Amino acid sequence: MRVAKRSDLGRRNKTLGSHAGSLYVSVGVQPKASSNHEWGNNGTKQGSLELAGIERKLLAEPKGKASGRTGARRGGSAGARTKTGVKTGEGRGSAGTRLKAGERAGVSRGRKGARAKAGKRAAARRALAAPRGGRTAGARGKQRTAAQRAPGPAPQGSTPQALPASGAGPAPPQATHRRGGVAHAGRESAAAHAGSARALAPAQPAAAPESGYAEGFRDGVFAGGEALVAQHIPPDHILPTVAAADLIEAGFRQYAPTLTRLASPHEMAGHIQGALDAQRPLSVVRLGDGELLTLAADTVLPGEQVQGLAPFLPYAGVPRSTPDIRAALAEAIRGADWVGVPISRAPTFQGLLFPVLRHFGIDWSRLNLTSSTINYSLHHSGLLLPVVQGRRVLLIGSQAAELGALLNGRGIQVTGIIGTVEGVADIPRVMQQTAEHSFDIALVAAGIPAVILCRRIAGELGRVAIDFGHLADKLVTGELHL
Repeated sequence: MRVAKRSDLGRRNKTLGSHAGSLYVSVGVQPKASSNHEWGNNGTKQGSLELAGIERKLLAEPKGKASGRTGARRGGSAGARTKTGVKTGEGRGSAGTRLKAGERAGVSRGRKGARAKAGKRAAARRALAAPRGGRTAGARGKQRTAAQRAPGPAPQGSTPQALPASGAGPAPPQATHRRGGVAHAGRESAAAHAGSARALAPAQPAAAPESGYAEGFRDGVFAGGEALVAQHIPPDHILPTVAAADLIEAGFRQYAPTLTRLASPHEMAGHIQGALDAQRPLSVVRLGDGELLTLAADTVLPGEQVQGLAPFLPYAGVPRSTPDIRAALAEAIRGADWVGVPISRAPTFQGLLFPVLRHFGIDWSRLNLTSSTINYSLHHSGLLLPVVQGRRVLLIGSQAAELGALLNGRGIQVTGIIGTVEGVADIPRVMQQTAEHSFDIALVAAGIPAVILCRRIAGELGRVAIDFGHLADKLVTGELHL
């Protein structure tokens, strides 16, 4: 069995820190190791937790601390033996007093007792000296462990690097959490809403000496900021007193007129209620890393690279991205009434969004855009229940039965439930069952197939269909409450 070396861990920590530092600059926010959101939850986190676990084992018994404890045990044992010797000597000395015949033996044993007392004092000195060194080394070990655990920049997960066609550069680790294990990062997380150009100053390391991860993070911030600026400075010149953050701010002001506004939760609630009142079809679909990587496979990224970046795709409903699946997904996006797009500028989110749309000939400027987390926004804004109140609701997905019980308890009329959708290949069956139900609005929580289902429910059945996503899971588990 190969034993992890401290030097190996340092290099791994530095690599993770460098990735996180680059992400910090490109996205504009310090990534966090722990998050309950679905792209950041558990991603992000796995790589750093594994390293921390290995290092904690290596540091669990620092040499000084172990020596201290050994010295203490030896000192304590010697002290105990000395104490026993003293009692024995005293006892036998008394016996010698009572028995004249044993006087010599008592004197001899008394001398042994005196020597034992001297041994006791020496053992006590050794015991005091050993724990002192042990405590110092142990404290240093605890300090190192605390530095590893201290809040600070942390990797988002263990996803391999990517180089999207957008030229965004190597991808920082992206969290991918399974549904019940893997989730979509961009479409499911409020953490994906990062993007402030001002938030560029890295956090200071929480403890000294600097850890390998903190060193890597610092290097990543430099590579993603000042090093890029240096590429544009001509030879034999410097740009005094102007930081990379200042240049980003100035450049942002130049491009601010091209900002594109996304529909807010209140606006989306109004559109949905308007369609329900008028009994006209409406589809709201959402694009996250799963959908974008499915579309990117063998188009803007090599298929093998996509498999490494998105091992969760089979669980999300796409065992393997094929031309037929990509075509159906692209057509659903093109025909949807509203498309939720990721706010995150990370390489597997907006870094793929626009190259993918361009590849499939979809003009993003002609799409009605909202956030890919619009499902959560409707809930957090208190608009979800008012939207479905008084409507006949059809639920589709693995949590449909449990979610139906919750909605019924809040006075919502659930008229149909269709259970688990077994991937894209199961869409024809689900559409057939959907047509057999009477409903006004369908809430579809079925992974990547939900995009296609929502578009078809609206286009073929003339109903309102919302890509409900992992909001269903969070309501059922009690993480969120109606």
